[in-house]
Amino acid sequence: MAETINIGNISITYELIRKKVKNINLHVKADGRILITANNRVSKKYIEEFIIRKADWIDKARKRFESREMSYNGDFKPQDGENIRLLGKDYTVSIRHSDKKAIEIGDNFIVIYTKYTDEERKIKTLWDRWYAAFIKEVFHQVVIDLYPKFRVYQIEMPIIKTRKMKTRWGSCAVYGGRITLNTALIHTPIECIEYVAAHELTHFLQPNHSTKFYQMLEIIQPDYKARKKLLESQPITYSN
Repeated sequence: MAETINIGNISITYELIRKKVKNINLHVKADGRILITANNRVSKKYIEEFIIRKADWIDKARKRFESREMSYNGDFKPQDGENIRLLGKDYTVSIRHSDKKAIEIGDNFIVIYTKYTDEERKIKTLWDRWYAAFIKEVFHQVVIDLYPKFRVYQIEMPIIKTRKMKTRWGSCAVYGGRITLNTALIHTPIECIEYVAAHELTHFLQPNHSTKFYQMLEIIQPDYKARKKLLESQPITYSN
């Protein structure tokens, strides 16, 4: 269950997990969530006093993650020989003169065909159009493939949105029938995209992060913990 405390101009929302642990443990996750684990004997008042003492550290940690994720959503400018990571794999950009205007992705290269090889603005426009379409295609296919696991619970196919996010990999509007996925996910392995999509879709069954939510997520995606760990291990920046 999420709790919020205000310390000056800093608002901290945290999730408290009761476990048989010796000390209070505080974790700031890459998606901005703050997790506190503590023994049942530790009072809520003591826990919040602990959080207050750590407020500056928490704020700095959240800003550090925010900065990293913003760089992940960097505005890539394609140039011959530049590298970019897509779906967890590194590709080298190759710009080739051609009368056709197209972008093709191969084993290790992304080839941009254009007759405007010396005009960065036109190359960038071509890239941005292809990149947006590529993200949309990948994300939509992931959700389409996952959907049958939710259809059995009478969940309607959601509207799928994509956008840059500073601190979250995805979000869900339960009553709007919509999920939004961070465009930065396109740089991570497909297993990570599937994990975030499954996480957000599970909110249509459990709109919070309760124990029941994670139990349901595990039914839908038994290896979600391994996928989550893989996502958290991903390098954040790419050549830009």
